[in-house]
Amino acid sequence: MLLGAAMLLLTACGNGRQSSSEPEMIYVKSTTLYDTISEIYADPDSYLGKNFHMVGTLYPSEEDNGDTFYSIYAEPQGGGEGTGLELDWDDYTGLSDYDKVTVEGTLEKQMRSHHGVKNDYVVLKVTMLEKRS
Repeated sequence: MLLGAAMLLLTACGNGRQSSSEPEMIYVKSTTLYDTISEIYADPDSYLGKNFHMVGTLYPSEEDNGDTFYSIYAEPQGGGEGTGLELDWDDYTGLSDYDKVTVEGTLEKQMRSHHGVKNDYVVLKVTMLEKRS
């Protein structure tokens, strides 16, 4: 009976583990989003390839060619100018500028052109984006 209880306990512990093939999700609270984005820009190589779950503001910006692109945006706790992390996502249906959103995705580097100069930029390759109620 003791052996059976031990086997049940081991089985229960094993079922709760995340498999090594499933990447870990980093959950970023809205109160720490500004600091997290700042850290990503300061040391992007430490964050590339990691999966993030973030809550923030859907912030519109305009590219050189007039197209709109969006970022997950946050302001510092003490006030002041905010910062955003560009989103790589194609379907913003049902969302409006400045909506509060939840976004999940993987941080990647992508080559972009800004004012005719090509540079590597960090972007969040989005897997889920939804409006918060």
